[in-house]
Amino acid sequence: MEGYLLDTNILSVLMMPQHPKYAAVQNAVGSLDVSAPKYVSVIAIGELTFGQRLISVFTGQSPKVLAEKIKHAQTYPLLDVTKHTAAEYGELKTILAKVHFASLQDKRPRWLENWVDKVTGQVLQVDENDLWMCAQARERNLVFVTTDAKMDRVSKADSTVRLQFV
Repeated sequence: MEGYLLDTNILSVLMMPQHPKYAAVQNAVGSLDVSAPKYVSVIAIGELTFGQRLISVFTGQSPKVLAEKIKHAQTYPLLDVTKHTAAEYGELKTILAKVHFASLQDKRPRWLENWVDKVTGQVLQVDENDLWMCAQARERNLVFVTTDAKMDRVSKADSTVRLQFV
């Protein structure tokens, strides 16, 4: 039986019925094996909470609908970051570095999303938080469900990271 880890972008779209991808994401999540467990990372909860609080700081209003949606996201079993996740993260980031850099002498940008592929010259554009969630999925042999097509760069570098794109 498969298990799934839902990316922050999946949760965000599900929070906004007016979002252009809402129906597609809702259908995709609804079509996942109903008996398979579906998880949310505490990292995703942190990202959503940041969004909620940022709105409050800049508007002076508390977006109650968003707060309710975050509570709903927390009804999924939550995955914590553990020492095992950290080991997976370190290994996964090393694999990405090996794929994207010619040597240790390469001038490597500090931030993962700014790394440049040695073959294509394209910026990697993979967020650190997404890599942590991929590490959680890899650690637990879960499928990472996302709307972010750039995440295929991670699964191309390491085939043990299983992705499902919506």
